Amino acid sequence: MSYLFSYDFRYDDNEYETETSVNQIEVEDRIGKLYCRLVDPQTLSNGGDMDDSKHKLTYPKHEQFIRDAINGLSSIFTALDSSRPWLSFWCLNSLDIMGCEIDDMLRQRTVDTLKTMHCPSGGFWSDPWQLPHIVSSYAAVMALVLVGSEEAFQVIDRNAMYKWLMEMKQPDGSFAVHSGGEVDVRGIYCALVIASLLNIMTPELVRGCSEFIGRCQTFEGGIGPYPGIEAHGGYTLCGLAALEILGDADRIDLGRLARWMCARHMAFEGGFNGRTNKLVDGCYSYWVGGAFPILQKALRRSPKDDYLYERAALQRYVLACCQDTRSGGLRDKPGKNPDLYHTMYCLLGLSLSQHYVGVEPDKEFSDTVSVYSVPVRMMQWGALPAGLQVIGAKSNVVRPVHPVYGAPFAPLARCVKYFYALPPLAESLAQK
Repeated sequence: MSYLFSYDFRYDDNEYETETSVNQIEVEDRIGKLYCRLVDPQTLSNGGDMDDSKHKLTYPKHEQFIRDAINGLSSIFTALDSSRPWLSFWCLNSLDIMGCEIDDMLRQRTVDTLKTMHCPSGGFWSDPWQLPHIVSSYAAVMALVLVGSEEAFQVIDRNAMYKWLMEMKQPDGSFAVHSGGEVDVRGIYCALVIASLLNIMTPELVRGCSEFIGRCQTFEGGIGPYPGIEAHGGYTLCGLAALEILGDADRIDLGRLARWMCARHMAFEGGFNGRTNKLVDGCYSYWVGGAFPILQKALRRSPKDDYLYERAALQRYVLACCQDTRSGGLRDKPGKNPDLYHTMYCLLGLSLSQHYVGVEPDKEFSDTVSVYSVPVRMMQWGALPAGLQVIGAKSNVVRPVHPVYGAPFAPLARCVKYFYALPPLAESLAQK
């Protein structure tokens, strides 16, 4: 597969230099040097064919980078103490996406660790000195989903979780991320992911959520954290994914959303930025790139139409610019250090750009309103074999992931099978 490379795609500051334009040009300089290695220099003046055949995902180094982190982080990471559930999620999910073994010892260690973070009144904290937090609870639940054992699932007290989520529920349809905390679209997304996986969805829990998200769509077309604030890639994914869980994606202006999302795709770099006039960043490979499959379904576009962005360009950015081929791990952009956060989100974006993930239109479940239809609708998603598109080595293929939940399909299916075999706990609670 080849791609026309040209410096004509670079940013034009119109001879008006700003701090933003200087940073943009510096990033393009670094990326241009990497991309020029793939092009015959004699053809650059007219645009050149870029040879993508040599791109390779360095699995062993990325796996070692993650396992080194699992075995112990240095003291400089004490600032991430409150992010311990996230560290578990980032590590386990990255290993699963790459198809690496998650052995019984690591699974048990994860369960034992997250048991200590479970708050008896519901939700998860990082230690008893901190408040349970919706975002941390999402990460903890997702880590336990990836472990996938009955013992892992039993760490979660559904009764307490539901009551706590209802305590966080706000009259305007949003959720506070913790008691007395801020409200934003993240809270809705994390609450609905938790509720939909644990079989504790109720009309009372979801009341007003769609309306709140609708008010967060800005004049640009993207979704901000709460009404009146600038659109952002992460909040856009959270808002759109939450609407997909609710079966209510038509709540927002999908045409304006599509235009804003497409504008986040950087012509020269091939990756995404998260806001207007911001730099490319590998994490938006998922936070923006992962929203395209959901948008595709919401717009009722045929799989033959493909996504509204260049999948090969995103893969090229991740493989050529985001990999640290010396120490392992993936990063924001060239010149930055790799970290566990960017490793997972770059891998998620890589997966969703390789696999066409969606729902066959003629098989789509018709009930998009009832909260009790959620497991059927969410588990209809899958990777369509005809949509596979991979650049570089054949071994670059990673596991397909669910765009709404940001994790491979198999552990999600195990979770849904377990919790939806249990009584609909939240339904009985809501009637009390």
